[in-house]
Amino acid sequence: MLYKIDSGLVISTSRKPSQITRRFAQFLKHYFNAVYINRGKSSFTKIVNQAKSYDNSLLLIITETKGNPSNINVYNLEKDSENPVRSIYVNVSLPFENNTVNTDSEDIVFINKVRDFDDFFNGCQKVNPDEKIKRNCIVIRDDDEREYSSACFIDKNGNDTRYKVYVKGFKVEE
Repeated sequence: MLYKIDSGLVISTSRKPSQITRRFAQFLKHYFNAVYINRGKSSFTKIVNQAKSYDNSLLLIITETKGNPSNINVYNLEKDSENPVRSIYVNVSLPFENNTVNTDSEDIVFINKVRDFDDFFNGCQKVNPDEKIKRNCIVIRDDDEREYSSACFIDKNGNDTRYKVYVKGFKVEE
């Protein structure tokens, strides 16, 4: 199934993020053409209020375990800014060198090849393309080498950005 996010994103991290977590958050900012809020010592309430000022309805907070991104909490600021509507449990693999991120962020599509993830995308806009999508997409598929599903990010030229997210699980709030 193919899905698209209908709203703009605001991205931030937990307090005192590691270099890896900041780099991953910056990548997501550029990939989705999102707004990034530097957390610093700001409270969660202050981050939520700042995110609301951008008129974007989704806030992503990236948390970490032992210095590595481990969880992405998705808050729908229009419905409930205190409880995440979705939580994704992840491991992240970043390329050694910094790559430029080339996307047309208006048209990024999630290509879900894992049946278990249909619940995660419930409520997202389904897409029926006229042609096969090979650019500006995130491909989610089972990883044969690991027990996780993996997501790879494809740029506007059809190249793999070499940023990988291994999804260990997710939780959807009703």
